[in-house]
Amino acid sequence: MLNNLDLNLLKVFVAVYRHKSITLAAEEMGMTQPGVSGLLKRLQQQVGSQLFVRSGRGIAPTHHAQELIRHIEPALIQINNALESLDGFSTENPRKFVIYTSEPVMLMLLPKIEADTTLGNVTIELQPTHSNEDNLLHGLNQHQADLAIEFADYSTSTFFSEPLFEDKICIIARKDHPRVSTQLTIEQFYSEKHITLKLRREDAYLADYFTEESLHDRKVAAECTSLVSQMSMVSTSDCIATMTESIAKRFAEKLEIQVLPTPFTDIPIRYRLMAHNRERKSPSNMWLREKLRSYFANE
Repeated sequence: MLNNLDLNLLKVFVAVYRHKSITLAAEEMGMTQPGVSGLLKRLQQQVGSQLFVRSGRGIAPTHHAQELIRHIEPALIQINNALESLDGFSTENPRKFVIYTSEPVMLMLLPKIEADTTLGNVTIELQPTHSNEDNLLHGLNQHQADLAIEFADYSTSTFFSEPLFEDKICIIARKDHPRVSTQLTIEQFYSEKHITLKLRREDAYLADYFTEESLHDRKVAAECTSLVSQMSMVSTSDCIATMTESIAKRFAEKLEIQVLPTPFTDIPIRYRLMAHNRERKSPSNMWLREKLRSYFANE
């Protein structure tokens, strides 16, 4: 069987297994659906077992497919990494990386990427991270992104994560605020009106999520999903807001806002690089992770 085996059959099998769809596998591989179906049929004939069965509107792997993927996918990853390692990763070759991340990291990262003169023919595209954890993991699993930058640690048997940098929360108010200056007491924190920011995936306010104490209800004037709109509203009102310190300091002078320490015990925001285990020893992904670490080395 090995003498007659075409590695392209295995690549098609892995793509179909991941997507549980011949249509999506065909799109990923730039092939037609009949082409993928034909190659899959050839593989089933060679292994002598049915690999997929109809399930609802899609297909489901059989027990034989589950056993085959367990052995085949790690082997294909090793082959791919070995081929990459022959010449090493080079920025002379065109390559596009996609990174899932949040708005604060985008605001910090984009200027660093644009200022980097060593990227060569490599491009790095930033995309908003998914609001749903399952969709995030699915996107990484389906090669829709090379890695994600997250503050939650999703290390599992399938995914791994590495530390990147730390941030923390702060309080912002406009520079000419009539009552707030230099520092803020806990009494002032509750007496002022707030522009709040809600973390969609965690379904919690930023201030509550990164605080050791349990905060009481605040006087909410407006709720935002964007740090930029939050800062803009604070700069033109007497409201205060809780946000990430790194971004607040970057825009403080331009928006004429003051950055104050929190009057409570905040928890550090620990950002991490996260990727699928198949990328752990990939030369290209290793290069990307090291490049991102260099961007945040002084944060």
